Amino acid sequence: MLTEEAKNLEEDVVSIHTKVIIKTSWGIIICCLCWMGLAFYLDEPVIALLTGPALFGTILAVVLALLEMPLLARSVWSAFGILSVTLANFTLPSAANPEIMYLVLLGGPFLTFAIGRENFHLMLTFCATAISLSAVLILGNDFFGTPWVNEDIARTYLAPGTLIMVFILIGIEMGTFGILVHTDQVRLEASRRQARRASRAKSDFLAAMSHEIRTPMNGVVGMVEILETSKLTTEQSRIIETIKDSSTALLSIIEDILDMSRIEAGKLALTLQQTEILKVFEKSADTLRHFADAHNVTLSMCYDPQLPKFISCDPGRLRQITLNLLSNAIKFSKSHPEGLRGQVLLTIGFSKKGDLEFTVSDNGIGIAQEFIESLFDPFEQSAAVRRHDFGGSGLGLAIVSQLVEKLGGSVNVESQIGCGSSFTVQFPIVDAKGRIDLPDLTGKTIASVKNPVDGLPCFKKFIEGCNAEFKTFETREALVEAAQTQNDNVVYIIPCGTDEGVGENASIGHEAWEIPEESKTIFLSNSQDQFANQELAGEIILSSSPILITALIDTLVGIFELEFPKQDIRHSSIQPLLAKVEEGGGPRILAAEDNQINRVVLTSQLEKLGHSAVVVEDGAKAFEAWQRGGCDLILTDCQMPTVDGFELTRMIREKEAVEGLARTPIIAITANALRGEGDRCLAVGMDGYLTKPTSLEDLRAALELHFVQVGSVSAG
Repeated sequence: MLTEEAKNLEEDVVSIHTKVIIKTSWGIIICCLCWMGLAFYLDEPVIALLTGPALFGTILAVVLALLEMPLLARSVWSAFGILSVTLANFTLPSAANPEIMYLVLLGGPFLTFAIGRENFHLMLTFCATAISLSAVLILGNDFFGTPWVNEDIARTYLAPGTLIMVFILIGIEMGTFGILVHTDQVRLEASRRQARRASRAKSDFLAAMSHEIRTPMNGVVGMVEILETSKLTTEQSRIIETIKDSSTALLSIIEDILDMSRIEAGKLALTLQQTEILKVFEKSADTLRHFADAHNVTLSMCYDPQLPKFISCDPGRLRQITLNLLSNAIKFSKSHPEGLRGQVLLTIGFSKKGDLEFTVSDNGIGIAQEFIESLFDPFEQSAAVRRHDFGGSGLGLAIVSQLVEKLGGSVNVESQIGCGSSFTVQFPIVDAKGRIDLPDLTGKTIASVKNPVDGLPCFKKFIEGCNAEFKTFETREALVEAAQTQNDNVVYIIPCGTDEGVGENASIGHEAWEIPEESKTIFLSNSQDQFANQELAGEIILSSSPILITALIDTLVGIFELEFPKQDIRHSSIQPLLAKVEEGGGPRILAAEDNQINRVVLTSQLEKLGHSAVVVEDGAKAFEAWQRGGCDLILTDCQMPTVDGFELTRMIREKEAVEGLARTPIIAITANALRGEGDRCLAVGMDGYLTKPTSLEDLRAALELHFVQVGSVSAG
C-alpha cells in the first residue's frame, strides 16, 4: 500500500500530464476550426473531413480528463493525433508537406506520459508514431491512390497552413512545458522551505526530547550509583543492579532513537581527530565485561600489533559501532546449555587491501540467510530474535551500517542458524602515525595452559613482538609442575574461571594452586570478590574476559621490574570513588540546577566525592553567589529559567574581563546530548561539559582536571 507521500506525488504527476492535454488541446481545437473555415471557403469538404478525427479525439480527451480519467484521456489524445497525421499524409499531395506534422507528434509521448511510471504507454505511443512515419516514407503519399486534394490548392493553401499550424502547436507545446516547469520549480522551492522548517522543527524536538528524558534519568542513574557505594545486603545489591541495568538499557534505546532521527534528518556528523585505536577497542570491550559475564559469555580480544597507534577517525562513533556489534554478539550467545559458556571474539587487524578491519564473531543462535538482506534495515528483527525475546529496539545494526558508511567503510555479515554469526567492518586507515609501544622482554617466557577460550592465544603476536617466548602447556597439572622450578625469567598465567578446559578449581593464590610463592604468577579472574582481596592476599590478579592488552603488558613490566611508560588502562575491578579531602576543606564548588531531584543527586554525588557545594536554583542566583566570592569552580545546567547556563557564563566572563578577575572554571552539565551542544558550551566560554546522566567517575574526572588547572586540591 502506497504511503500518503507517495500518493500525493503520484497525483501531482498525473495532474501535470493532464494539464498538458487541456492546455495543448485548445490550440488543436482552434487550428481544426481554422481548417474547417478554409474548407468552407475553398469548397473542399475533404479538408474538413480530414480535420474531423483530430477535433473529435481532442474534445473526447478533454472530456475524459475532466471526468478524472487522465490515463485514458492521454491515451485517446495520442491515438487520435497519430491517426489524424497518418490520414493526412496518405490523402494529401506531397506539395502540402504533410510530413512536417510529425514534428508535433515527436514531443507528444514525452509531454503526455511520465518517464519511469508510464514507460509502457510512452514506448507504445512513440513506436506507433515511428511506424506511421516509416510507412509514409516507404510507401509514399500516393500509395492508396490519387490524393484527395488538388495540387494547386495544396501548394497555395495547405502547405503554408500546415507550416503555420505546426509552428503554432509546437509553440503551444513548448510554452505549456515551460509553464509546467516553472510551476514545478515554484512547488519544489516551497517543498524545500517546508522540508527545512520540518528539519529545524525535528532538530528542536530532538533537543527538547533529549533534555526532557535525560533530566529525570539523571535522577535515577545518579541515585542508583550513589546507592551502590552504600552498605547493602545481597538482596539489595541485586535489586540495585537490576535497576541500573534497566536504566542503562533505556538510555541505550533512547540514544538509538536519537541517532536514527539524526541520520534521517541528515544531522549525523563526524568529529575526526587523531585517535589511539587500541584504546577505543579496549575501553569498548572493557565496558561490556559485566554484561558478558551476566550472559555466561567469554569475551576475548585479538589485536594485530603491527597496526598504527593513531589514525584519524571519530573515536565516539568507532566506539559506538564496536559496542553495538559486541553487545549483540553477547546477547545472542546466551542461550547455551547449562555449563557451556558462549564465546565472543573481537579481532582487529588489516584487511587484504590494507584497510582497518575488525570482526566480531560469536557462537550464538545465528541468522537465517533470507533475513540477512534486511538485517541492517531499521526495526528489523528476525523471527528467532523475537521468539527468544532478546529485546532491543532493532535499530543497532541500522545505525552501525550508517556510521560505517559515514566513515567510508563497509560492513558484511556471515552467519548460519545454530552456528553463530560474524560481522566484519572495514574502513580506510587515514593519517596513520606511530606504532604501539612494546617493552623489551628478551629472554623472558610467558607460559599458560593451552586453552583456546580464554583469549590468551590472541596475545602470542604481542608477546613475541616484545622478544619474549609464548609457551603453552596441555594441562593445568603440567603448568603447576613446571612452576615448581623457580625461574625469574618465566611468568605463569593461570586462568581461574570455570571455562571449558580449565577445571573447577576457581581459587586464587600460590597456596591454592600449590605453586611456590617465589614463582612469578598472574591469576586471571572476573570475580569482584577476588579483586577485593587482591592486596590482602598479595597476589597479582588480572581481569579476564576480556584480557586487555595494555593491562597484560603493564603487569608483565611490573613483574619483571622494567622501566616502561605506563599504559592508560582501566581495570574493571571495583575501585572506591570517594575523594580524599585534605584537612581544612577542599575546593569550593558552586552549582546551578533548576530541577529539584537533580539538585539532590548532584549534592549527593559531590558529597560522595568528598566535596561540599553551594547549590542554587537558577543562573541569576548563581551569579549573585559568584559575585560574593569564595568560589573555585562552577557546575551549571544549560537550560534554566530566568538566566540559563550560557547567559550565566557570558555574564561571568564579561565581569572577569572588565575587573581583571581570575578565570573561574565553569563546567556545563547538560541534558542535551545532540551533536554540537559541547561546541556551543565551549564557544560561550565554558571550560568543559558533561552530559546527563552524569556518573560519579565522569564527574570526578572533570573536577580533577579543572582543579589541577587552578592549582587546587585534586579529587580522588
